[in-house]
Amino acid sequence: MNKPNILSRKEIRERAGLELLGEGQKGPQAGRSFGFRGGRGRGMAMAKPKSVKQTVRRLLGYLGFYKFIIVLVALISVAASLLNLLIPLIFSRAIDVYIIPGDYGGLFRLVIIILIIALGNSLIRFITRFSMVKISQSVIKTIRADAFDSLMAAPLSYYDDKGSGDTVSRLSNDVELINATLGQTVLEVINSLIVFIGALVYMFILNWALAILVVLFIPVMILFTTFIGKRTRTGFKDQQKHLATLNGIIEENISGLKAVKLYNQETAFTEDFQDENNKLRKAGFTAQVYAGLLWPFILFMNNLIYLTVIAVGALFHLYNWFNTTIGQIAGVSVYSRMFIMPISNIAQLFNTLMQGVAGAERVFELIDTESEYANEGPETFDKFVGAISFENVQFGYVEGVPVLKNISFSAEPGQVIAIVGPTGGGKTTTINLINRFYDVDAGRITLDGIDIRQVGKDSLRKRVGVVLQDTKLFKGTVFENIHYGDFSSPEDRVYEAAKQAGAHDFIVKLPKGYETEVTEGGENFSQGERQLISIARTLLNNPDLLILDEATSNIDTRTEAKIRSSMETLMQNRTSIVIAHRLQTIEKADTILVIHEGQLIERGTHKELLTAGGFYHDLYHAQFDA
Repeated sequence: MNKPNILSRKEIRERAGLELLGEGQKGPQAGRSFGFRGGRGRGMAMAKPKSVKQTVRRLLGYLGFYKFIIVLVALISVAASLLNLLIPLIFSRAIDVYIIPGDYGGLFRLVIIILIIALGNSLIRFITRFSMVKISQSVIKTIRADAFDSLMAAPLSYYDDKGSGDTVSRLSNDVELINATLGQTVLEVINSLIVFIGALVYMFILNWALAILVVLFIPVMILFTTFIGKRTRTGFKDQQKHLATLNGIIEENISGLKAVKLYNQETAFTEDFQDENNKLRKAGFTAQVYAGLLWPFILFMNNLIYLTVIAVGALFHLYNWFNTTIGQIAGVSVYSRMFIMPISNIAQLFNTLMQGVAGAERVFELIDTESEYANEGPETFDKFVGAISFENVQFGYVEGVPVLKNISFSAEPGQVIAIVGPTGGGKTTTINLINRFYDVDAGRITLDGIDIRQVGKDSLRKRVGVVLQDTKLFKGTVFENIHYGDFSSPEDRVYEAAKQAGAHDFIVKLPKGYETEVTEGGENFSQGERQLISIARTLLNNPDLLILDEATSNIDTRTEAKIRSSMETLMQNRTSIVIAHRLQTIEKADTILVIHEGQLIERGTHKELLTAGGFYHDLYHAQFDA
């Protein structure tokens, strides 16, 4: 069997995008169209924070009154760590003062004291951990809510710049990094520092000579930990990079599976996957090997220092050097174990702390996204008559790349305006501008003579009903998805809207009728059924201006004929704008606008444009004479 022609993944994505996304997905990226498409995020290695002080200050602002509780918890935690550090000191005294002389009464009293300290320390640690988890969850709830609110208020241009994967990562992974930092890392860093400093101090209190012996091992620990840490971070960074790329390949393959199969590119994607999978294996192996070296080394050094303290201490005691006692040897050996662990812990915890700050920085960047409602107009529309006008409108998604060029047209109340033209000519962009998903670069758009930039966006969009080519259904019941058009409408209006849209007949045949659950994205319904539900939702909204953006392009001819009379009834006495590829659906339009390469090149009725023999004439006969 001949090996299929191998296309690059870029070529496959381009072909898949052209064939599967369809009309309305033009612009700087698929996602600029009217709707909620966004770029797919590939994931990324955590970057270092740009401004630690500013981000920490911002986090402290979210803590509010909790700041004082955290300070109290930290002080209690410090006190608990200091108490815990007393145990080896007491143990050392017990050996020298009570065990060797045989004073078991005094030994019993010290044992009780050690038990009380140990139980108190455990109880305090539980309380502090519980308190920090409760505080962190409350703070994270607020941060996550603020981030989501900003996401809902962000303009569509934000989604053009940020892929959906990146946005989801900020709301999930980055928020959880903040949670881990607040809930665990901060206290762990404090405790590690206290144990490190406290153990060092107590070792010098017990026996300065043995303490110096332990300190001599510190440079070796730091050098090895630094050496391993750098290579481990590099390894895990490479692992994350290759994992992100691998996830991208998997996601592309699944989402574009039809295109992959149509072009017989299974082999290309398989080879691409195997290559990246092999790189991930190598990066993961390197990272895990270096990471796996750290703890064996720490344990080895821990035992080596412990053995050295005991051996050298025994010599000191044997020759009565530095007044070394058996209790001091025992105490310093225990402190040496407590002293070594924080050296590696602090390095790792600091890295985690910086990741949390970097995560907070990314989340705050999302929260600080300028709301599309920041510059709201003072006007409101309870209802408008329906006169619409484009006056020398110019617009481009990217500066210097115009999509609409000096577009001017108007529609009287109740008229039907159809917009036609080749794919990518700017038809759907006009819909984006009417809804103020983007504002014009030059010129203006008016409704009833009022510049729409002077109208509040919520007020404007409430009076504009849109039926999209690509329908979005939400998780819930069919009834809830229709009711979404206007939650204030009574139940019987929902059923009436479904009947007008021609959706009632198939809905009542569902297993649970209107209470049938809709899966995510409405995948358990056909494209035509999803479109009918969407039309019913728009009917329920009862808009003053109706926009049909290829509303029947995904519906079969029989279903289209079934709902056409309902759509004509809906458009009566209501200004309507129809974007269509099927030219027979707009033959009765009052005015047909032909937009090509961003310019309005023809206008007139269906008969006038056919008689003129221009671009529309050629477009019409290209459909019906083929």
